[in-house]
Amino acid sequence: MEKKKTILVDEHLQAFTGMQEAGTDDFFFTRLKARMERERPAAGFRFPLHPAWILGSLVLLLAINSFMLLQEFKTKKKNDTADLSSLQRFAASYDQSLSTSY
Repeated sequence: MEKKKTILVDEHLQAFTGMQEAGTDDFFFTRLKARMERERPAAGFRFPLHPAWILGSLVLLLAINSFMLLQEFKTKKKNDTADLSSLQRFAASYDQSLSTSY
């Protein structure tokens, strides 16, 4: 059994003797560096189009929109009651009465 193991180990070690270290062509890294610098994006302001930014912007816009709608409904409701009371006051100044149903 021990002899069988050593034969397998020797075969594997002989396979490693013919191997060479991986290499590259001359000036490979220089060409690679030049290509990376050429393809680098221009430095300037770019709006980030990541899903997190888009989702956050949409939520913010929806919150502002709902706030503005609520404010408009509140003022419209106040104006309706204010108009009714001013109309009743106008009718009362001429000794008239108004029915509340329109």
